[in-house]
Amino acid sequence: MTADDTLRPYPFEVFRGELPAELLQMVTGQPVSRVRLPDGRATWLVLGYDEVCTVLADAAFTRHAGKAEEPAGPAQAAGRCPVQPKVRELGMNGQAHTSLRRLAARAFTARRIETYRPRVQQIADELIDAMQAAGPPADLISGLVAPLPALVVYEVLGVPSSDVARFDTWVADINSITAYGSPDAARSVADLRAYLGEQLDRKRTEPGDDLLSAWLAAQDGDELSDEEIIGLAVAVLIGGREINSISAGMRALFQHPEQLERLRADPALLGSAVDEILRYTSVSPMFLVQTAVHDVTLGGVDIGAHDPVMAVPWAANRDAGAFERADEFDITRGVNPHLTFGHGPHFCLGAALGRLELEIAIGTLLRRFPTLAPAVPIDEIPWRPERINCGIAEFPVTW
Repeated sequence: MTADDTLRPYPFEVFRGELPAELLQMVTGQPVSRVRLPDGRATWLVLGYDEVCTVLADAAFTRHAGKAEEPAGPAQAAGRCPVQPKVRELGMNGQAHTSLRRLAARAFTARRIETYRPRVQQIADELIDAMQAAGPPADLISGLVAPLPALVVYEVLGVPSSDVARFDTWVADINSITAYGSPDAARSVADLRAYLGEQLDRKRTEPGDDLLSAWLAAQDGDELSDEEIIGLAVAVLIGGREINSISAGMRALFQHPEQLERLRADPALLGSAVDEILRYTSVSPMFLVQTAVHDVTLGGVDIGAHDPVMAVPWAANRDAGAFERADEFDITRGVNPHLTFGHGPHFCLGAALGRLELEIAIGTLLRRFPTLAPAVPIDEIPWRPERINCGIAEFPVTW
């Protein structure tokens, strides 16, 4: 029996909305440790704020293991020539990532994101109109949390409404823990990419005010290839189709009624409340598994080249060394450098859009339903632990 055979399985318990107390104690007491993931991999679990920042931002860790990209760290010092990939992806490090992100960001300017506000508000109002017409109790997930970000991201990408059902099926396969790496998931990825390729062909002759059209416009001088645009679209779709922080945020507000009443009394606190929701809540114990490019010491622990490493931002968000009263939920918190959207070069491209949706969803709920309350005890609300991005399965509410 090897040492790896005795590693503790992770997650430590079934996720039901809270990170285990033991895990939160490890944030400062054992910020780097070794665990075994559900797929059997022995992996370094990184929880401390500084250590998570390093894994997310340092070129010593890659999201793109096994694919050609620029060498990092000691490889550069040894004078090896960079390998320029034919197709750049956001998971890469170095110049390949920098150049792709620069082009991708042209479609994510603050000005463009703000133009989406009226349409996002309209979608939210229409969904809440339907909830109100049906009367209480209502399921917050099926009524608002699931359809709002899906409808927004499909519209932002320029996906026709008639194709939404197909997207739902593809994304469900891709996001499932049990289907991860399976033939069904691989087939869904292939079908999704093929569909996006067809959409690019259509938008060459019929451009619109959407991301695919904007990225096609960046092809002047062959700056972005079709494969790169498809990769960007898949990243936006997977990252933006579900915003479970909406339901997790309402859950946190219901759990802290004094904070909820404070927000109802002063809607100007919505911006800081959104940031605190993003910092305080968790929707999964999992995150992206990266790979150490070379031997590295992190948090006093030696990590070997090619070792898998999983840094968990939502655990780092509860690090008492980075946040005063880290375990308190405070919607008036001032400085709030949470890591929910990432850190460094790989900071989420769609962060501004996600924040906009969260702000509109929660603000509109509280404005339209002044007496909104959970229809069942909070601890009876079911979660979806079988998914990578767990989220709440059903959230009955009344008003």
